[in-house]
Amino acid sequence: MKDNIIKDLNALFETRARFYDFFDEKIPKINKTSVFDFDKLDENSNLKQIYGLFYRYDYALRKLLPSLYKAYEIKDEDLSKDF
Repeated sequence: MKDNIIKDLNALFETRARFYDFFDEKIPKINKTSVFDFDKLDENSNLKQIYGLFYRYDYALRKLLPSLYKAYEIKDEDLSKDF
């Protein structure tokens, strides 16, 4: 079971990274920083709303991770993640 959980978490982290790659490509940054500049988006763009929903989902997931790690005795080195 632990191996399946690790596999699923790694797939989740890979998908998370692709979301951030998409946001990095589509949303301008403030003065060459890593901070998104939503004010520069086209007024018809819904990227700010999409990012907001993703951010809430991502935050909730990260809050769950410590409990999952503890329950299945998963260590950081078991996983492929970038945060």
